[in-house]
Amino acid sequence: MNKNQISSGQMLSLMVMFQIGTAIVINMGYTSGKDTWITILVCMVLGAGLFWIYSCLSKQFPKMPLTAYSRILLGKVIGNIVGMLYIAYFIYIGCRNLRDGANLINISTLNTTPLVVTTTLMLLCISYVVYLGFEVLARTAVLLLVFLLFVGLLSNILLISSNAVQVDLILPLFEDGIKPVLKGIFTENLIIPFGEMVCFLMLLPYMRRPEKGGYIGVISIIIGGLILSQTMFLNVACLGLNISKRSAFPLLSTISLVEISEFVQRVDILVVMSLIIGDFFRISLYFSAALIGASDIFNVSYRKLILPIAFIMLVWTTGMARNFIYHLEYGRLALYYIHPLFVFYFPFLLLGAAWIHKRRKRRTRV
Repeated sequence: MNKNQISSGQMLSLMVMFQIGTAIVINMGYTSGKDTWITILVCMVLGAGLFWIYSCLSKQFPKMPLTAYSRILLGKVIGNIVGMLYIAYFIYIGCRNLRDGANLINISTLNTTPLVVTTTLMLLCISYVVYLGFEVLARTAVLLLVFLLFVGLLSNILLISSNAVQVDLILPLFEDGIKPVLKGIFTENLIIPFGEMVCFLMLLPYMRRPEKGGYIGVISIIIGGLILSQTMFLNVACLGLNISKRSAFPLLSTISLVEISEFVQRVDILVVMSLIIGDFFRISLYFSAALIGASDIFNVSYRKLILPIAFIMLVWTTGMARNFIYHLEYGRLALYYIHPLFVFYFPFLLLGAAWIHKRRKRRTRV
């Protein structure tokens, strides 16, 4: 991929699309109960700080992806191992997002279509866009983000007009104290989607001005956090906590309440469209991150790796769980045992190594 082609605005659009992606549609978990929307706001602040820490790495190595400076900081062998683990992580999370999108499409519209057909068609579209280049994906993100924001505004107006929003369902705040909010922060809502922004350590070098990556990331997290918090608020205010918890796709259930004079109704397609668009960008960005890492480690053109990685993703997506219930359960296990390794442990290990590397450089200059 050609470097230094993405403007700050395009990267901001990609980051916002990455965060809202499937997170506005799938069940992100309601560990904090009715106060989940508050938990998202707290996680937004913590996530912004976390990404600012990530950006310290990219500032020290502005023209290198994570896999490249891992070798510099940890040595060739350990650095390549960490890089390979990140590639596997990006492919795995991309597969999970692909399965989320395919499941919603099958449940909502294409009930009799085999899962493998849906995933194959989605991967073909994603592979084609990635083949065209990262800049094409970024320009597309700007256009479709405007469309998604318009759809979100329209959905809010329709819900309010249908008298579906009942603020009483949200009250009282902190009914069970502060503990559920803290539990939600440290078990699920910080990692998804804010911690997953570690993916952009592979993509920031492709900005025209990579030194602005930290600021752009923080702004995108604030925008994404506000959108996600408002979505969680609406889900509980329209459905109540019990239905929101049990629904696999709570926003789909929320938007189904829209009915104005028996004329405007069944606008569920807006949610399905939003998920397909958001899911497309999340998978594409994980796919791109895996391609960049593999291209860097194996010194092969990224275009030659598109089909092999797409095939791995197709097989992995289809075989990762026997049904949607198992898919969700495995996702919870990954949240506790896989995500923290790549979101917290490895980045802070690299930060420590970068600090030592910087001190050694200063000593050699002296």
